[in-house]
This record gives sequence, structure tokens and C-alpha cells, in this order.
Amino acid sequence: MVLLISWIVGYVFLDYQFEKSTNDQINNITKSTEKLFNSKLKEEDKILKLRLNSVVSADGLSEAIANADYEKINSIVTPYYNHLKSINPDIKILTFRSKDGITLYRAHKPDFRGDVVNKKRKLIIDTNTMQRSFSGFEVGKLEMTYRTTEAIFYKNRYVGNVELGVSPKLFIKDFKTVFKIDIGIAIDKSLTDIMLEQDKVSIDDKYTLIKGSKILKKYFTNPEVLSDFKIDTNLPLQNHISETLGFLVLGFNISSIVKQNRAFMYKLLFIGIFVALLLVLVLHESFNIMLKHFTKQVYTDHLTGLRNRQSLNDELFLAQSNVLILSNIKEFSLLNELYGVDVGNEVLQQAANEFQSFATEHDFIAYRVSSDEYVLLKQDLNFEEDIYNEMLNELHSRINTLPVYIGVIEETLRIEIYSGLAFDHEHSLEEAQMALRKAKEKSLPYLAYSQSVDTKKNSERILGMKKIIRHALENKNVIPFFQPITDKNGKILKYEALVRIVDFENGKKNIILPDDFLPVAIKSGLYIEVAQEMLFQALSFFSERNEKISVNLLPNDFFNYALMDKLVTLIKKFESPGKIVIEITEQEGVEDFDRLMKIIEKLRQKGVLIAIDDFGSGYANYTHILKIKPDYLKIDGSLIKNILVDNESKILVKSIIRFAKDLETKTIAEYVENEEIFKLLKEYGVDEFQGYYFGRPTDLINS
Repeated sequence: MVLLISWIVGYVFLDYQFEKSTNDQINNITKSTEKLFNSKLKEEDKILKLRLNSVVSADGLSEAIANADYEKINSIVTPYYNHLKSINPDIKILTFRSKDGITLYRAHKPDFRGDVVNKKRKLIIDTNTMQRSFSGFEVGKLEMTYRTTEAIFYKNRYVGNVELGVSPKLFIKDFKTVFKIDIGIAIDKSLTDIMLEQDKVSIDDKYTLIKGSKILKKYFTNPEVLSDFKIDTNLPLQNHISETLGFLVLGFNISSIVKQNRAFMYKLLFIGIFVALLLVLVLHESFNIMLKHFTKQVYTDHLTGLRNRQSLNDELFLAQSNVLILSNIKEFSLLNELYGVDVGNEVLQQAANEFQSFATEHDFIAYRVSSDEYVLLKQDLNFEEDIYNEMLNELHSRINTLPVYIGVIEETLRIEIYSGLAFDHEHSLEEAQMALRKAKEKSLPYLAYSQSVDTKKNSERILGMKKIIRHALENKNVIPFFQPITDKNGKILKYEALVRIVDFENGKKNIILPDDFLPVAIKSGLYIEVAQEMLFQALSFFSERNEKISVNLLPNDFFNYALMDKLVTLIKKFESPGKIVIEITEQEGVEDFDRLMKIIEKLRQKGVLIAIDDFGSGYANYTHILKIKPDYLKIDGSLIKNILVDNESKILVKSIIRFAKDLETKTIAEYVENEEIFKLLKEYGVDEFQGYYFGRPTDLINS
């Protein structure tokens, strides 16, 4: 069936190509014919005009025309005409007419005279009317020819005209081609009444063939009979005013070419079938070899020779009970950076050899599934954790003690691995990855998968929260809540802006606290948008109020140009920028403290106040505090919550208050939950207070 279909397709394709090639050749011929025709037309037109002028200039001819003297015209013109015919046999017409349009003499038919010019003969009519020369194709009584006319004057008086006509074939007779060309002439049917002869064949509703070979006439009479005969009608025959009177018909008999092409095509197809049969026999034997080769290419890691990720996926898809060990080389990217890719590849290859050796000894299949990750897979219906713990200990011992000698750098390297173990069906790779990640986090050499290391739910929670944050940003549902900060007398001095997200689930309004979404916003790159929205709403709202407003920023926020531009723009809304307090959350590891100081100084120059938030939370860089010299120190809430029962908290709070007073910095206590804490803190000398005792965070904007 394949051979039969191939033969049919090949036959159709070759037939199409041969026909296309023949048509292209004919098109090229017709284009060349058109160029030759137009070029030859211009050349011959000049020659004809010169020859006609020599005839008109003959002694006594103009006088004979004026006197309508037939005998004298005949005696003068006949030698000229015979000479012209000897030079150019394609000259068909030489006719003289009086100024009244009466034919005085036809050199090509001397006895045929006395007729009046037809009114459709525009070339002759215009020559007579305008008394000047013209050139162009024209239909005469006898045939269609290319004609050149000239007005005849006797004693400066117009007495008549002369026309010289040649066959259109003159302009293409020098063209050579591999095809036999049949040439015919077609004219507009409206001009057929000018001619005397009526041997015509209709081409279509507008044109009729007046001159042509038998095969041309046969083609237009019954074109289906001559399937190997092609026609071109792209050579228009135009008169002196560029009106198309007809066209030159070119017929191409391609039967011999078609016959040769088909004979060649049959030979080629039969040779192809013979070769195809031979190939089938060869391919039948070699196909399995090729299949094995390509299967190996698809399922083999080219660097190490182990099976690859695709092979592992196919094996896991079978949903059999598998034990899967996923191992990852520690800090392999660092090794690549230090020694280069070639050394890294050598390490991967030697590690792969050891994994393969271990797999062979313990009935595993070894895979390399990514850059520095290897998998050992084994079918086992009865998973015994203790046995595999021993195997993992052996694996780690062998890899960790493997001397990886690198000849390029003449050095022996040591590598270590982390591993994750899973026992499952098709999801075992994902579970091993979770176990591997947890092993890295806990700095353990290996870990087996269990529900405690499953991160799917956490991943789902993070993705869901990310969706909520993005939706909140798009719908202006990131809003500030404001909590009052009072003096010792309970008078509200300012408010702290605390970010919240309003979420609507099943039509129910839900307020999401920052601990639930800020870590996700930071990791997912949405934090800056959240911070910008918070700054805009909080500062815009308090620009028209008397109280101060306190907003929170992380140290690295000061290095974000977009966020700082937004802050500077909002500061300009305040008549007194001193109403703005920027709380910097105390954190370990500020990237560039000197740069942070410069930005804080610029903000201070604009009148903004600075506070250090969560002071005493575990990391207190007193050197930085001394350099910043904040306007406020906010004592960490964890110290305040336990101050009534925890003696150490009391000691720390007192020391912070003394430190602040020495710096002439005001202190603010958070988490003041009751009157007892409030009185104690007043006694210690705290300047300002914040907590549920004075008021919970509320939505002042929309209340």
C-alpha cells in the first residue's frame, strides 16, 4: 500500500512538475516574444518611414497623384514596389489615395482601385484630416497589417496620401524556439465588415480569428481535441492612437515535449519502485537497529550515559510500586563557577559512574534528571525503611569519599550529596523532591518523605494568597487601618498606619492581617506595589488632619527608587512634613548602612521624623542607632506583653528607656493592653503609648 500510494503521489507530482516546467518555458518564450515584438516594431517603423519617404519623393509622383493619373503612378511606383518586396517580402500593401479618400492605385493589386476608404479606417481618415504621417496596426479590406502613412503635397497643396503595410509576422520571424509556433491574427468583431474576405473563426464574444493555420482554427473550433496545444494572446495590436484592434495569436504545439516527459516519467517511476522495493528489504533488517539507536538517544543522558528524565517519567507512568532516591550534589553551582563547566562536567561524569556502580550492586536503575541531580529507582512491593536507611548511608559514604581527580587542574576534588527518599507510584519523584528540600533546610544528609515534609499545601496556600494580593491591588482593596498613639494623659498624638487586605469570600467580608500576606508579597515581588498603595492612602488622608501619621518601611525599601519617589511626592502634600513619622523596622543585615544614612538625612532635611521600630527584639545595633539618632524608639511588643511577670523584660525596658533619654530620643511602648501595664510604663518614664488599652486598629478612611 505504501509503495502504491508512493507511486501515485510520485506520478502526480512529476506530472505536475513537467506541466509546470512546460508552462514556465512557454511563459518565458511569450515574454521574450513580446520584448522582440515591441523592439522590432520600433526598429521596423523607422525603416518603413524612410522607405515610404523615398517612394513619395520620386520625380513626378506627387503631380501624378494630383492629376489621378493611374498610368503614370503605375510606371513610377512599380519599380519602387518591386525593389521593396525584394528587400522585405513581408511588405503586403502599398496604396495611394486622393484627398477625397478614393483609391488611386494599389501596387500589390494594381487592378483593384476606385473604392472609397471605409470610415472605420481611422489611420487613413486621420492622415487625410490632419495631413500628416501616422503609424499603427489597421484592418484593411484584405488583411490586418502594420501601416505607415504619409501625406502627399503638390505645389504646397495637399493632394492625397500613401500607406505602406507589413504583416505582423515580420516582428517575430527572427525568434527561435524549441516549440513549433503557429501564428495567427485576431481582430475586434466590430471591424470585420471592413474586410472583403470572410474566412473567420470566432474566438469569443469580442474577437475573431482572421488569419491563422488550420491547427489554430481547429483549436478555437474545438479546443478539447487539442489538449497538448497552448495559446498565448498577450500581444496586442494597437492603432496610431493606442486603441487595441486585436492581438497576435501564438500557438505552441507541445505534444512531442509532453510525450518525451511522460516516457521519462514512467521510466523514473519504475526505477523508483524497484529501488523502493530494494530499500524495503534493507530497511526491514536495519529498522530495529535504527529504532534502538534513536530510543537510546531519546532516553539517555548524553553527558553521563545514564538514563534521562524522559526515561524516568515513562517508568513512573506505569504506576508501579517504586522506591525512589533523589540525590543532589551540594553547592555544585559554586564548583562550576570556581573551576568552569568542563571541570563541572567531569565531576558529573565521575559521580554518575559511582551512582551506576551502586545501582548495579543493589538492583536499582540510575538516572540523571537535571544538572546535578541523580535518581535511583527500584521496584519494591515491601518497603522497609531500615533497609533503605542502610543503603542511603552506604550511598552517601561512597559518594562523599569518592576521589574526583580532575586532570585539567591536576587536583582531586571531594563532593557531598543530599538525598530524598520516597515510596510511591507516579508521584514518587515529587515526594522525593520535597524530602530533599527539607533535608537541605535541616542540614541532614538524607530524609524520607512523610506528611510532615509535604509542602504541597503550603505551596497551594502561597499561590492562593498571591492571587488574593494581586486581586486586592487591582481592586483597591489594600487599605490602611490606623491605631492611635497617646501621651501619658491618654491624649491621641498620632496614628500608626497598619496595612490590611479586604477580601470577599462567598460574599463575606474578610480582613487579612499582614502576617498572613506580607511574606508572600515580598517573595512574589508584589510588596513594593502594596507599600506604594499604603503610603498613598495613609499620607493622602492625614495631609488634611492635625495628628501625626506614622508609616512603616523596611531598611531595603529606602533603596527602591519608585517607592522613594512616591514618598517624596506625598511629603509635598503636607504643610508641615514634621507630621510624618517613618518607622524603620530594626533588622539584621542592612545591605548598605552608609547609603541608608544618606537617604535618611535627605528625608530629615525635608522635615520628616524618624523612628526605630521593634527596638530590643533580639538584634540591637547600638552603633547604627547612635548614627541615625532617631526621634523615637519603639520598644518591641514582646518585652511589653510580659513586663508584669517577666523580670528580664522589666530590666531590658528600663535600659532602653535610659538609653533613649541619654540620646534625647522619645520612647513609644507597643502592646499596652491594660491599665496596669500603662501605669508601670509611665512610672518607668515611657513617653508615648500604643495598644488595645487605647484603641484597636480601625479603618478611619471608610468609617
